[in-house]
Amino acid sequence: MFDFSSSPLIARRTPGERSFRLFVDLLFAWSIAFFVPLIVGIVPGALATLVLGINGLLKLLGDAVSSGMEGGAGQVDAEAVGKLTERISATEGYRVAELFGAAWVIAVTLFVCLAVCRRSLSTMGIERKGVAKNYGVGILLGVLMPSAVVLISCLSRASAFEGYRGNVNYLFLFFVLLGYVIQGAAEEILIHGLFMTSLFRHMRWLPSVLISAALFSLFHAANDGVTLLSLLNVFLFGAFLGLFVIRTGSLIGAAALHTAWNFTEGCVFGCTVSGFPSENSLFTVSSDAARAVTNGGTFGPEGGLAATMVMMLALIAVLFLPSFGKKRQDTL
Repeated sequence: MFDFSSSPLIARRTPGERSFRLFVDLLFAWSIAFFVPLIVGIVPGALATLVLGINGLLKLLGDAVSSGMEGGAGQVDAEAVGKLTERISATEGYRVAELFGAAWVIAVTLFVCLAVCRRSLSTMGIERKGVAKNYGVGILLGVLMPSAVVLISCLSRASAFEGYRGNVNYLFLFFVLLGYVIQGAAEEILIHGLFMTSLFRHMRWLPSVLISAALFSLFHAANDGVTLLSLLNVFLFGAFLGLFVIRTGSLIGAAALHTAWNFTEGCVFGCTVSGFPSENSLFTVSSDAARAVTNGGTFGPEGGLAATMVMMLALIAVLFLPSFGKKRQDTL
């Protein structure tokens, strides 16, 4: 087994840094993950309004108000407003803007690290050294792992590969890719860059990985189609990413892996990504609703047993495979 306790990231400290209680570290992570997207969510809504068109928005809003008045309630029809909200949030413009909005999560997290905790970026695993190599390895794993999940699901006949979708909006896919680059980096910087490394100040590497993985899973608990199995798989994915960060001593590879996983799953295979459906993709993979336990159902492939198998293999690999190009580090 790889000696994770020897990772330089665990012992890395900044002179004069501030260390807070575990509850405060948890509060930082939860506040950033919950309140920042909530506030920034106003921006995607505004951009989606432009996608709908001002006239269309005014008409829908007018219908909502008038139906409430005609009903004698003297107020806006809540059901009509709900339909309006659903239509706005379902637009492609909203989803792209939502992904780009994750940049604020990055900004706030870095502010907390640098200004509040007085820590350097290197303590989060953000360094220039080995950036290209780590990012490349992350992209490779981020493509292979979800591809393996889809392959297992198709071989078990829980899913079916339908082929090239046709009429692909490549410009939209490009912007989604950029959005996933930002979103993947945001989640990794918050969960494993700030929170997990803060836990290193309180406890050993294993509980730090498990607690950060539990928080990562909890952040997905409200997504569409969520099940206990999907939360378990997200937990396993979070644990794998945490171990990957510790083993490489860098956050860069995990951010790339996270980005490539989401893009491959959603924009290459057209699958739902953690409850978020993909409207544009290169290919189409259909899922048998009766085999949701295997294919993940409406949560997406990472919510099924196929993903569980891949995650378990990935965990075994990151725990036990020797390092290439370096002296092997083992521990009993």
